[in-house]
Amino acid sequence: MDRRWRLLVAAGPLSSIPAAVEWTIQYSSGNPMTLKFTPIEALFLLAPILTTVGLICMPAAPVADGRPTRAPPQHATRWTPRYSHTIITLDSLLIVLSMLLIAWYAQLRDLTRTVVSGTSFVIAVAFVLTAAMMLVVLILVAAFRQPHNGRALALLAGGIIATAVSETALVRLSLPGEVDVRATVQQWIGAAAGPLLVAFAMIAPERAPAQPPLRGSGTAPTSRRRRRPEIRPWLHAYLPYLPLSLAASLVLATALRDGALRDLPLYLAIGLAALVSLRQIVSVTENRRLVADVKLAHHRLQYQADHDGLTGLANRALFTRELEHAVATHQDHGRPVVVLFCDIDHFKTVNDTHGHHAGDQLLRTVAARLHTAVRQDDLAARLGGDEFAVLLADSGPDPDTSPRVAGEQCARRIKAAMAKPVALSGHTAQIQISIGLALADGQPTSAEHILHQADTAMYHSKRRRKEKNGSSRSVHPG
Repeated sequence: MDRRWRLLVAAGPLSSIPAAVEWTIQYSSGNPMTLKFTPIEALFLLAPILTTVGLICMPAAPVADGRPTRAPPQHATRWTPRYSHTIITLDSLLIVLSMLLIAWYAQLRDLTRTVVSGTSFVIAVAFVLTAAMMLVVLILVAAFRQPHNGRALALLAGGIIATAVSETALVRLSLPGEVDVRATVQQWIGAAAGPLLVAFAMIAPERAPAQPPLRGSGTAPTSRRRRRPEIRPWLHAYLPYLPLSLAASLVLATALRDGALRDLPLYLAIGLAALVSLRQIVSVTENRRLVADVKLAHHRLQYQADHDGLTGLANRALFTRELEHAVATHQDHGRPVVVLFCDIDHFKTVNDTHGHHAGDQLLRTVAARLHTAVRQDDLAARLGGDEFAVLLADSGPDPDTSPRVAGEQCARRIKAAMAKPVALSGHTAQIQISIGLALADGQPTSAEHILHQADTAMYHSKRRRKEKNGSSRSVHPG
């Protein structure tokens, strides 16, 4: 993005070379005291158009230096409106065309009736309009997008102003009669200084990012400083409509006086109405997209808050909320609650033998197999470490199945899912987990109590298997 705007702005002066050659030939071959404005000078219009597009493409976000920041978020962060390329273009066109309509009623209308008309005058006015377009885009970009390269922006402003001043002389050249070349000194000076300043802007380095104040330096924190009310969002919303309102008033007064609009005011009024409608459509579309982005970000944050980052299963907070809701439903309507508590046997041995990366790989494998072993409406969660839990939604598809039988069936499915060996850091290991079952079926209970019962049942199951198998290891390298 940074290279794009530089290429576009740099291409502007280069596109003016053919027209500049024609002017040089005209000056050297004709009367050195007079110059004529010819249609070939329209090639100069490419320069302000390319410069305008380059200004619109100037990046607004600061360039990161590649080092991660550990600074805490600011509590008093202000909202900055989105100011897209499309909105900048539409706002600039609204302002420039409104200014043209105002200038038409102020002077151009009488000038075209009594003094001048024709292609030369139209091209000369086009030069002035493109120069005004550059200035308006520059102001909007500097005020609302705030590009990070302030030095380049300042040099561009100087070059654009010099170019705009020089191009106003083209209107004088388009008038009938010969013009003394000495009267166009401002045009020549601006035409020379403008590209030079633009060239300097292309190579202007960025300022180094300001370092945060050191603790104890006496600088007051931003949150404690007295803040002035932010007016940029209001200007962003209403600035284009200020000249438009004045132009609309002139159009309305003319329509009431003459009974109808004709010629250029009619076309400008139609164009302004179309631009206003298009801007509203774009604004509504961007606002809807912004709302959608905010909702998506909210859903992502909610998902991250409720799910384990390593395995993707529900975390303890979400599992506890769902279990409390199930217990409340049990107490109100008598619906049974079934909880399975799962623990990976000898998980610490895997971490110590193969490393924490292998331990994380084992946790992800167990979570994936656990997720496939439970039903769609059941909730599988990682409570922390190597501990997992499952909350059954109901007894099962068969209404005659008791809650305990449904829990035992789910436990067998989980054990069957863990039967397949897993590769850990190039070694094969057999997964075996201990499962405890707890349920609430008619008696008063609480979420904490039923989870504790499932945890206790799991430890009883683990101890019984150890007593049965002696000192055999349930998870061992193959």
